Amino acid sequence: MLALVPIVSALFAGLSIPASGQDSAVTARYACTHPTGGDANRPHPVCDVHTVITHGPYVSAPTDTSATIVWMTDLPAHGEVVYGQGERLDMKAVPAHDGMLPVGTLHSVRLTGLRPGRRYSYKIVSTAVLNLTAYWPTTGLETESDTYHFETFDGRKERVSFALITDTHGSVPRIEALMRQVDWSRTDLLIHSGDAFDAVTSESQVWEKWLDPLVASGLGHSRPLVFARGNHDTRGPFARHLEDYVPNEDGRFYFTRDIGPVHLMVIDTGEDKADSTQVYAGLNRMEEYREQELAWFEHHLRTSRTLDRAPFRILVMHQPDWGWLGGGSSERDAWTAAANRAKVDLLIAGHMHRYSLTPAGGPEGNTYPVLVVGQGQLAKVDVSRDEIQVKVVDEDGSTVASFTVTK
Repeated sequence: MLALVPIVSALFAGLSIPASGQDSAVTARYACTHPTGGDANRPHPVCDVHTVITHGPYVSAPTDTSATIVWMTDLPAHGEVVYGQGERLDMKAVPAHDGMLPVGTLHSVRLTGLRPGRRYSYKIVSTAVLNLTAYWPTTGLETESDTYHFETFDGRKERVSFALITDTHGSVPRIEALMRQVDWSRTDLLIHSGDAFDAVTSESQVWEKWLDPLVASGLGHSRPLVFARGNHDTRGPFARHLEDYVPNEDGRFYFTRDIGPVHLMVIDTGEDKADSTQVYAGLNRMEEYREQELAWFEHHLRTSRTLDRAPFRILVMHQPDWGWLGGGSSERDAWTAAANRAKVDLLIAGHMHRYSLTPAGGPEGNTYPVLVVGQGQLAKVDVSRDEIQVKVVDEDGSTVASFTVTK
């Protein structure tokens, strides 16, 4: 390697590069080192500055072998996660894209190769990037968080308990009231089944009106969030960035998870009006999207081994009538028929802003019960290998309904 240094230096000799590689505005604000010399391998400038974690971290839609950690910093930075099984911190996940470390204020790092049903420790590490020049970028010092913990999903577990809320529409008091009704000591995850917003307008709104209160009053930095997108979540100038804040390894808003005795299927029901509706200005292609999603769902039914083995199959989505479908009743019938073939035991949705329970054998031809959770309500779902116990409560904790689904 040492023999290559003169060659590399010669390559840089003809380039116009500032002697220090630093921006004067940066160095004026912070105490920075000032490496000198023409060697391309000399140390890069480092300033005495630590970035601040402004939001998060939290765990997004883990699987049995992976988890994604999301957080935000006040300064552009590159982020990594130090983690390990149990109390150990002996591994490191450093994200890279096209051979480069991402630099920004939003950080999303996926941990892979994990083991099902195991407890993991983690802490996040952020290093400010103060001046991203072509050569010798100026960085700050590493900032480490406290150590947190999470547990991977495991299809072999005997029981799973989750809480489900919906239609919070940017109301922080509503979120906080509902989170107070959850016994977090025995709840494995939180599902939000859509319409987190009236419309998605900005990054600050995503954090302040949704993720921050969920983390602060319920999830902490340990319990995972699973999100089923609602129709209002597809609207607004920031809606096209929402996936960056609730990422999962599938890279889309519809996916499946195996959690204890439950094969969970999350469906994106899209919009509630036709693409041609003038209010959308021709910017939607939901009908094509839903056709692709149905094809994925039917393929999943044909190929999934865990679907057949699971004691129970639960569908979670926003609109209980499958959302807007270009083919009308025939398309809706196709979705219902697919759910029947999947031997769904329970469908949980929101959208209607009021509680309802449609039993199996309803007018739509469903062979499974359909639970609609109202706005300002929370469903507590406990599943063993023998039954699903559901209790729906209001913000004040009063019981709306309770029922059991058996095998």
